[in-house]
Amino acid sequence: MLRVVALFLGLFALSCGPALSETYYVAPLDAVVVGTPDGTEGLPFLSIDKAFKSGKVKGGDTLLLKDGAYGEVSIRENATFDVPVTIMSLNGKAAQFDRILLTSDTRNLILRNLSVWPRDPATGTAYLVRAFDTVTDITLDGLDVRSEEGAGDYMQWDAAKWEARKFSGIMLQGPRGIVIRSNLTAIYHGIVVGEDSQIIDNVVDGFNGDGMRAFSRSIVRGNRIFNCVKTDDNHDDGFQSFPRKGTSSTTGLVIDSNIIIEWTGAPDNPVRGKLQGIGLFDGFYDDLTIVNNLVSTTHSHGISVYGARGAKIFNNTVVNTSGLTGPTPYIAVRAHKNGTPSTDVLVVNNVAMSLDGKASTTDRVEFRNNSVIGTPSLVFENPATFDYRPKASSGFIDTGDATVAPATDVVGHPRPSGPLPDRGAYEVSVH
Repeated sequence: MLRVVALFLGLFALSCGPALSETYYVAPLDAVVVGTPDGTEGLPFLSIDKAFKSGKVKGGDTLLLKDGAYGEVSIRENATFDVPVTIMSLNGKAAQFDRILLTSDTRNLILRNLSVWPRDPATGTAYLVRAFDTVTDITLDGLDVRSEEGAGDYMQWDAAKWEARKFSGIMLQGPRGIVIRSNLTAIYHGIVVGEDSQIIDNVVDGFNGDGMRAFSRSIVRGNRIFNCVKTDDNHDDGFQSFPRKGTSSTTGLVIDSNIIIEWTGAPDNPVRGKLQGIGLFDGFYDDLTIVNNLVSTTHSHGISVYGARGAKIFNNTVVNTSGLTGPTPYIAVRAHKNGTPSTDVLVVNNVAMSLDGKASTTDRVEFRNNSVIGTPSLVFENPATFDYRPKASSGFIDTGDATVAPATDVVGHPRPSGPLPDRGAYEVSVH
């Protein structure tokens, strides 16, 4: 009897456990399916929308997209899940979209290894991947987003072509968005996320607006932002933030181990822009962390914070892209635009062309163990090739403050390598 009861309880537990995840297939626009589509490989659903409307797809399932063009896709019905559903290319990034819109109460989707560019670049201006503020818990992983399929040759574009290709990349307006391991090429604004979000290990290569934006309790880490173009009156930033509508501050923002370089192409390119590196101009910014970033620009604003209330600015390198001497670019800590001074700020272990801000015992603003660069070629290995590792003679090596230095540098090398951490974003390996 005991054995029978135990067997019954075991079967009952299995029947009440989570349902096994399933894989379904989706066909591109030009597919011909003979028979009734049921999501199998031989009878794939004829669109993502039809897959969701079938009633078969549940949390934990995967939609595999066959190779081909899917056009402009809007996901808004039957796409609210407690466990993520993954939508991904069957092969590489061979599923191509003109645009992806996520609306309504869509929740818990992972979009992986998709290509997004308008097949007709004359279709206007828009975000190529956009989720509205009611859409939450979206992950974009490994996307290839471009203003046109051939955007890799953007260094040859003139201002007129840039203006005609004014597509922005990714905007996830709702909370808890993740953009990871994605490449964005020749776009206007790059990546914008809402609160409690992450932008991790992405590349924005060629942009005509702002590289990235993020807001409260978000992490921006390990990204590469290159080549700012100027064809309009936008004040271009590698990274920008500001209090969102209805709030008075941005809280808990982390900007960590990003590389921002104004320009890597021919110096005389007529559309080359002047890039504000990390621009935090419209505070307040509470509990702010800016650590391990390389900012190479010719603009005065390397890292600028206006209105900090509790900020850690550690181990950043801020250098002139053209190799010039002088005060540009700088690390600046200034008052809020209403005149309220910044308070509780530590600026430590940085190297920059200059430092702009006043230490204050009253406001608890402290600068220590920072260095002014002087001539970049004298202190860095090879600024002409954007190699900003410090030379042995720089004075930056083993002179940092170990009490605040992060455990790794901008490229993930352990810190410290010697007896003390180095100043700036790079830690020189000691063998």
